[in-house]
Amino acid sequence: MKSMTKLDTRLRGIFPSNFCPGDVLEREIAGPGVVLFRLIKSAEAPLVKARKWRGKVMGAKYRIDPGIIASAIRADRDAR
Repeated sequence: MKSMTKLDTRLRGIFPSNFCPGDVLEREIAGPGVVLFRLIKSAEAPLVKARKWRGKVMGAKYRIDPGIIASAIRADRDAR
């Protein structure tokens, strides 16, 4: 299977659908201008135990402040 990928300004590329975020890949330089990526280990989804808290079913033990998330997104957008 051959596919082409163009890198962006941060040297990130889009890989085919058989790769997922979190996969461990091996990079091999096969020759001038030829780079091969091999899948070593597939990403494992973390399992979170559900629990009840104040009448709601929660997945994570700690609550993240929405303000922290919003400021991180804003900082990422401003950096572009």
